Amino acid sequence: MGLLFHGSLGKAALKEYRMAFRVLASLIAALLTMAATSLLADDTAGTRIVGDAALRAALSDRTFYGHYEGGINWIEYYAPDGRSAYWDGCTHDGAWWISNDFVCFRYRGDVSGRDYCWMLYRLGSQYEFLMPADVESNAVRAYTTDIRSGNRENLQLGTDDCVSVDLLPPSSNVQRP
Repeated sequence: MGLLFHGSLGKAALKEYRMAFRVLASLIAALLTMAATSLLADDTAGTRIVGDAALRAALSDRTFYGHYEGGINWIEYYAPDGRSAYWDGCTHDGAWWISNDFVCFRYRGDVSGRDYCWMLYRLGSQYEFLMPADVESNAVRAYTTDIRSGNRENLQLGTDDCVSVDLLPPSSNVQRP
């Protein structure tokens, strides 16, 4: 009988296979395009705030109310002098600063001693904080639900009322970029 595609029946089958391959290739291309578009949309859902002055203006002397992507609520006050008070059921004192268009934080009692650096995006009148994935953690997103001027919750700066933390002052000799 020879090759599968020999003769008129073979040519018809070859034509059907080619058509199926084109449809499959088009479908794969469409799916890849949708996935890439979705990833880009997730990363740029809002307008990224960059620059030292713009980031300081967005945060300084304000209380942010929000929640993490997983639903945990938080409140944080950002003092103009770089101190912060973060509340998630108890108050964690810390420090905030700007580094390479990221807003960075370090908290007393965090046994990892790491800096948490976030990109900040404006979403209408609210903000999204995005901490990109790194070797220590997956990407994390936090969203504000309200922003008020001043320390509206009177969160204590320089004190830590969390029972589960090491009560050492935030490291003042830490070199920051």
